[in-house]
Amino acid sequence: MSFLAPLFLAGLTALAVPVIIHLINRERREVVQFPSLMFLQRIPYRSVRRQKLRHIALLVLRCLALAILVMAFARPFVRRDAPLRAAGSGAREIVVLVDRSYSMGAGDHWTRAQAAARRAVSGLGPTDRATVIAFDNEAAALTPPTHDIATLNGAIAALRPSSEGTRYAPPLKLASQILAGSNLPRREVVLITDFQRRGWAVRDEIAFPSSTTMTNVDVAAGDTAVADAAVADVSVQRNEGERDRAVIAARLTNTGVTALENADVTLEINGRVAETKRATIPARGATQVRFTPIAIPNGTSAGVVRFTAAGASGRANSLAADDRYYFTIAPDAGVSVLLVEPSAPRGNQSLYLTRALAIGDRPSFRIDVRKTGGLAPADLEGRSLIIFDEVPPPSGDGARRLHDFLDAGGGVIVVAGDQLPSSAWSGEWSATVPGTIGPVVDRAGDAGGTLAWIDYDHPVFDVFNAPRSGDFATARFLRYRRLTVRADSARRTGAAAADTASGSHVLARFDDGAPALVEQRVGRGKLLVWTSTLDSYWNDLALQPVFLPFVHQVARYAGRYSGARGSFAAGEVLDLSRHAELAGGAARKAAPVVVEAPSGAKTRLASSNEGLVPLHEQGFYEIRPDGAARGMGQRVAVNLDPAEANLARIDPEELKASVLASNGGATAGAVTADAPTREDTERRQTIWWYLLVLAAALLATETLMSNRLSRRGT
Repeated sequence: MSFLAPLFLAGLTALAVPVIIHLINRERREVVQFPSLMFLQRIPYRSVRRQKLRHIALLVLRCLALAILVMAFARPFVRRDAPLRAAGSGAREIVVLVDRSYSMGAGDHWTRAQAAARRAVSGLGPTDRATVIAFDNEAAALTPPTHDIATLNGAIAALRPSSEGTRYAPPLKLASQILAGSNLPRREVVLITDFQRRGWAVRDEIAFPSSTTMTNVDVAAGDTAVADAAVADVSVQRNEGERDRAVIAARLTNTGVTALENADVTLEINGRVAETKRATIPARGATQVRFTPIAIPNGTSAGVVRFTAAGASGRANSLAADDRYYFTIAPDAGVSVLLVEPSAPRGNQSLYLTRALAIGDRPSFRIDVRKTGGLAPADLEGRSLIIFDEVPPPSGDGARRLHDFLDAGGGVIVVAGDQLPSSAWSGEWSATVPGTIGPVVDRAGDAGGTLAWIDYDHPVFDVFNAPRSGDFATARFLRYRRLTVRADSARRTGAAAADTASGSHVLARFDDGAPALVEQRVGRGKLLVWTSTLDSYWNDLALQPVFLPFVHQVARYAGRYSGARGSFAAGEVLDLSRHAELAGGAARKAAPVVVEAPSGAKTRLASSNEGLVPLHEQGFYEIRPDGAARGMGQRVAVNLDPAEANLARIDPEELKASVLASNGGATAGAVTADAPTREDTERRQTIWWYLLVLAAALLATETLMSNRLSRRGT
């Protein structure tokens, strides 16, 4: 038995007061010799009797009543031995939440977690139900609500730590939904985790039904010296001048207080060991290992950097899963650009544009120049960007191919300079371009116009938003074409319009308000109209320092260059429509593809243009056209989230307070952690009420007894 207010027990000392008074004032028998008793007062016998201890039963009754009254104010309660059972009666709805993030692989945490989950379901009664939910970044119910212990234990036994991180909000929300739909009178949640702090980074609103009991099982309790060493990152840097060779460097980290010495760090390329180096990872620090430059094979290469530390204890390197890092080395894939110029161009019309793109790096631009009369339909194949430099669009089959090119995600830039007829992009193209290309505006009389407004929030211009990053105001525009933007498009200004699936908006304006650069979304592609020239014929922008980065940004954006990522983190979702290089030609043809996970599980996507691939496993995914043999596709490297290796913990009481705070001001005790609190346990038992009733009954009995004894003694 425990007491909620044990200080009230000090009141038991009051029981000694009547006894002490009696002992002090009791009759003392001492014989005194007097020669005569005539001077002494006679004391009645009755007064002497009052100084003696009489009616022992009455005294005990009074003391017992006072003792019980003191205990009632101390608020006693009895602790239950079974923490998973809530007070009350009736069937229980239990939801067992098991953390399967990869940090649970540290030490013996996973063994503890499975044992705790089995204990949670072992005490199910015939009318109880339980659900097992596994969670990492997301949560999934492994079983429906059931009382079949064999089914629950089977789901628990099949669980394994995943490659993803920890988030507590999804499983708690799913548990609240299951409990809200239950018709059983008692609802319980068992949270089994290592209480990693990063899992509760976002305070989501979680509403549990009233009187829900949550029990936390801390599988990392008592682990005070758990540390981890990992391959945190791998970088690939191509040698300048030797694009077919690369230097690979790995960054290794150690969170322990002891250095890991003589760690063998191995680089593998396409399954073969390229080099092994020995390194020391300092305590609570990091080191970098640079390998000898290697020749880059043709196509995309798969690489792995792994390390082994001889003699390292489990506490010095508790997570073995992050001892390796997967990455890919893609060819120097650039943006394929087709530049279409007039059949009789003016001198150096394409010179500035082609030279600017030719020196592009990250990405590089592969440029082919065609005359408008010699443009063949096959010239559009494999292109990322087509620039129509003052020429009309193709007609017939070429027009259809160009529409398909835009719908599939290609980019088109229309330069509306001197030689472009006003009616060139009208007719069937009127809905494709953002407006009507009109006559020439001559500003030579006032020394030319300037770019007065630029949308710096747009990807084309965001690199120029920082101070001293480029000044467009110094360029003078002597002539440009009047572009009458459609009314619905004219209202689309600002970054919000750039995120719409269709429509257009103005990216830059001249000082007279005329549009200079306008974007139009066409299907999944983009069409941009530049109303002046891209040489020095109508303006001097090509002579300004901002011309080179401006051309690169426009071409990168319109050509949808995203850059080949060397690796992804587990838990991310790969959008194949934004990484067309991973699906090869299937991305342009919207053909079905097959995605094979490192475990061998396969997923068929009807169209790579709409393909979203969740990356759950560590290792290499392969994406290949449907029907192609294994190994004939593109590989995608997936690694563990390095933030999950941070084993810093959150106090279970802090998590409890956060859940209660996000539970809409729920009263204390609606959700509890580890076990019911002292207040909750005492509130449910209310023993003190019974003690008060008993004390009142004893005092009433004492009153009756004392009155009766008083009448008898008179």
